[in-house]
Amino acid sequence: MKRIPSLFPALLAAALLLGAGISAVWAAGPAAGGKPYYIEVDRAQSTVTVYEPDEHGQYTVPVKAMVCSTGRKGHATPTGTFAIGGRWSWLHMIDGSYGQYATQISGNILFHSVCYTEKDPSTLMTEEYNGLGAPASLGCVRLQTADAKWIYDNCPRGTKVTIFDGEEPGPLGRPDKLVDHISEDMANGWDPTDPRPDNPWHHILGDAAPVPPPEGQAVSCAHMAQTLYGLSGETGLETPSEFVAWAAQRRLLDDIAGQGFDPGAPITRQELIAMLYRFETACGGPQPSGSLARFADSAQIHTYAVPAMRWAVGGGLIQGTSDDTLHPGDYATQDQLAIILERYGRL
Repeated sequence: MKRIPSLFPALLAAALLLGAGISAVWAAGPAAGGKPYYIEVDRAQSTVTVYEPDEHGQYTVPVKAMVCSTGRKGHATPTGTFAIGGRWSWLHMIDGSYGQYATQISGNILFHSVCYTEKDPSTLMTEEYNGLGAPASLGCVRLQTADAKWIYDNCPRGTKVTIFDGEEPGPLGRPDKLVDHISEDMANGWDPTDPRPDNPWHHILGDAAPVPPPEGQAVSCAHMAQTLYGLSGETGLETPSEFVAWAAQRRLLDDIAGQGFDPGAPITRQELIAMLYRFETACGGPQPSGSLARFADSAQIHTYAVPAMRWAVGGGLIQGTSDDTLHPGDYATQDQLAIILERYGRL
């Protein structure tokens, strides 16, 4: 039974009232720093596969695959096992271009997005995006922006990375790019996977904005932040903006895009789960993990929220609808939050 502060019943009431190459077997203990993930980069297959620990603490559970580009001829990406170091939201590359969400593998070898001509997400070098899936870099591991951001956000310093040449792309295969090829008439200077709300690809690809529930029934950013603040046992904060600032400082709001941290802005179901997952992860303890494969709309889950949704499904916090859908992009309601909190208290 999870230890929940004595104010949990009050919070629950408030929720109703308020607006295969190398085998991925690494010990998830002191030898590996207890990191949440282990990463394999298969140069020959242009594939990155991320693993999490199984019940025995071994990194055997594949959770995510990414298409990548490694070093081209004369600039081969080094093989071996490394540990993640620093990270930068933007980085000026040695060829004069810029990369987003750069995470250091070793020295000047990094994970990062495909390249831009300026420190601006609307200056994508389209030909570099089209080249993903084949050797193309000066040694770094290039990714779609959303994938680079996922590693940047989820893989802390010390995370093990093994780079090798395999005969198969891994247990999850090599995924396709979100847009297979950006033609000249489609090019708009953006990576199709960039999560920023002003990315024009959202409209091109038909990412419809969620329809809010009736007034007063949506869960706001501030409401969820206040809920988590209450669960933390901390005291002293009183205003919506203070709760949001508290959550932002703890990185609970990372990727909650488009809200501008507006205290009154509604959040979606996957955003709510992501905030709760990050809160739970910060508190420590084992993380259940379930499969999203049976849900018809699992592809609609944003990359950043996949581990959180797997956790919520594995722990029984969310169970899907009768037609096996999760509706990750719908706004969360007060009733849904109350049910999730009640189940969370039993983890």
